Amino acid sequence: MTNPADELKAAARTLRETATAAQAASPGTWAITSERVIRCDNGDGVIVADRSCADVGEDADLPYIALMGPGVGHALADLLDDQADGDDEGVINPWALAVARAINGDAR
Repeated sequence: MTNPADELKAAARTLRETATAAQAASPGTWAITSERVIRCDNGDGVIVADRSCADVGEDADLPYIALMGPGVGHALADLLDDQADGDDEGVINPWALAVARAINGDAR
């Protein structure tokens, strides 16, 4: 069985790898346009997510997707790595572990 520190490190690694891939594919800040798509502001306007053909209300995930861009993924990965060592007493934050388990697909 994996220990909590390993779970945190595995989640950080997964998150960092996927955030890096997303950033390479769609570099820049992600923003929602009036056409109900998310574009990155890299000058090319690469589409990250498109709900332009969806019925109104089926685009409710756009603010979340834009919010959780690669920068947030990298910051969260750093936080999970930091939490793997625990606090000053070596205690691992249970909320950090819950995030790691959700990323790892093991929401106990």
